[in-house]
Amino acid sequence: MKLYVISVLLLSLIALAPSRALSQNDSELDSARLYMDIATKSDNTDTIKTFAKKAYEIASKHQNIPLLIDCFNYLAYAYGTERKYDSAIVFYKRHYIIVSDDTSRSQDMARTLGNLGICYKNTDKYIDMWRSFRQSKTIFEKLQDTVKICWTTMEMGEAYEHFGMYQQAQELYTEALKLATKQNIANDIARCHYNIGDIILKENFETKTDSTAAMLTRARDYITKAVDESYNSDDIYADTLRYAASLALSQCYIALLHSTPQRADYADSCSLHIGKHIQAKSNKSIPDSLDTEIIKAMLKIYHRKHADAIRILENAAQLPVKVAYSRDMSEVYKLLSESYAAIGKVKEAYTAKKKYYEIFNKITNEENVKRSANFAAQTEIDVEREKQQEEKHHREAEEAASQVRRQSIIKGLSVGLGVAAVITLVIIVSLRKKHRLGKELNDRNNQLLAQRNVIEQQKNDEQRAQSIILSSVEYASIIQSQAIGNEESVASIFPESFVYYRPRNIVSGDWYMATALKGHRIMIEADCTGHGIPGALLCMLGVSAMKDIINKLRHTTSPILPGLMLDEMRVAVKKALNKDTGDSKSNIDDGMDMTIIILPPEGGKMLFGSANQNAVLVSGGEATRLKGDANPIGNYVREKAHFTTTEMPVTNGDAVYLFSDGIQDQTGDDERKYSLKQLTVFLANHYALPMNQQKAIFENTFDNYTGSQPQVDDRTLVGIRI
Repeated sequence: MKLYVISVLLLSLIALAPSRALSQNDSELDSARLYMDIATKSDNTDTIKTFAKKAYEIASKHQNIPLLIDCFNYLAYAYGTERKYDSAIVFYKRHYIIVSDDTSRSQDMARTLGNLGICYKNTDKYIDMWRSFRQSKTIFEKLQDTVKICWTTMEMGEAYEHFGMYQQAQELYTEALKLATKQNIANDIARCHYNIGDIILKENFETKTDSTAAMLTRARDYITKAVDESYNSDDIYADTLRYAASLALSQCYIALLHSTPQRADYADSCSLHIGKHIQAKSNKSIPDSLDTEIIKAMLKIYHRKHADAIRILENAAQLPVKVAYSRDMSEVYKLLSESYAAIGKVKEAYTAKKKYYEIFNKITNEENVKRSANFAAQTEIDVEREKQQEEKHHREAEEAASQVRRQSIIKGLSVGLGVAAVITLVIIVSLRKKHRLGKELNDRNNQLLAQRNVIEQQKNDEQRAQSIILSSVEYASIIQSQAIGNEESVASIFPESFVYYRPRNIVSGDWYMATALKGHRIMIEADCTGHGIPGALLCMLGVSAMKDIINKLRHTTSPILPGLMLDEMRVAVKKALNKDTGDSKSNIDDGMDMTIIILPPEGGKMLFGSANQNAVLVSGGEATRLKGDANPIGNYVREKAHFTTTEMPVTNGDAVYLFSDGIQDQTGDDERKYSLKQLTVFLANHYALPMNQQKAIFENTFDNYTGSQPQVDDRTLVGIRI
């Protein structure tokens, strides 16, 4: 009997095995959803990361796209909250790649682009920052999402404020305030009022002119409005805004006190608000900071208690601030110097003043570098804005001229009809009226002619300026093309080959080089950060460095390997771009992606190495994607010690393709990217054709795909038959 029961149970388990496997998959996904539910409901970033990563492992295993989207979004949010912006960028990019393939997720795509812009701003990647913000705002405008347009506009305003471009920032905050008021968004109205007031305060904090007091009063009124409006919403942001506003109001009153020292009530108001700020800080368990200590010291100085001020400032100088060389720290030493001088300690005053100048000069140099780095991105915006303004003025002038002509015609017809009706009675009056109207018409025509001449002169001046700039850039293009070579130089090393090379802006950040070295045939393709003039400068740096590396290999016994060449290239680029100042903020994060293939003289194999790029090898109609090291040439947060050299077998007739991301990132009329997958399929289908035919077909296919869309980046595709 027992044997019978056991047999029945075994048969039942065998029959249920497939359904149990399915239920196991469902159970794992249910667990992943539970993990995400915990992550979404938590305010603790460690909890969010822990459970979102657990959910990601399961979602990745089962390729559950909706779950993966949530995982990437919350991991990016957690890292961004912790100010680990490089990690946040990685997950926001993964989130963007998935949602960009789904037209129904335009809202998510635009929000992610905005968050990427914030992360790029905090990592000083200025070109990527402006591009992300502009794309985000454009999508929200197409969706007519006023709330998110307001958010993106405020973030762009904060980007301008970050660069000290206060006028542009205030224009964007004012634009955002109109949108927020229209939608009655309490938090955004408060935030815009605070930001506008804070900018006015920054611009006038250290000035002393006839208008200073009025401007500081205006700043105070804006910030006070922000505090009043913050009480319309009960959340963490409103509490944070009131906390920041109490400090800003104390700064307004201390600045007003300097402007009008006789107003002792300003000192009382300053003490009141700085007290509120310090109380709120202690409730939040936030340690002392330079800004509060500076205000306290300035109040002591106003009351001529210089010894107390010195004690506060000396303690402030020892605070563990994030950046030792900051404007707040320079202000500490400036006030110390003034206080020491007030009590007759000349030596100490001199030492403090010397430290003040040291910090001030370093800050000024860093800000100049930052503004220079942002110039390339900002130039594109300024050029586009000037173009739009010019078109607007031209349309207005044409409309004004047309209106004058219409009015003249209408008046002429009216007069003609009147004259015809009463010609026998008022012929003399009619003649006088006709003469007067003719004179008015002649004067107006002369005015129109003068306006047209002015417009024509402006147009000619602009064309001459553009011609000069264009000639310079075109000549730079000739120099660059001579430096990197051409399709014939590639064909001399690889007889069966083609080069598709299309700079976006005359000069290019892409470059390529073919050379022979001790029997080895070498092909190099690189994509520098940016395009146009900034990219071309990096291009020339890369070409020069690679020629030095090849010359060094020509005269030494070092092995000729792609990985070692990439190592040497990274050293050369970092040495050229980064000054040895001891401060990581003075380093430049730009660099280049690069692929190197080498065909040794013995044949039958190929050596491959790549920095942050892919290549495609096609053999027998089957395409293999060659992945390089996820590590660009230049500064990188997770830098590998050495680049990898990969050896792979090849046979005659195989084809290998090197390319920059300007091809796979190009969008078509449907706003979808061409993609690496689509490029790989094309190469696999056409690799057997002669190389010149492959190039012609690719050009035609790619141009049809691009349609009316503008070129987004420099494009390079090199094909080589082995």
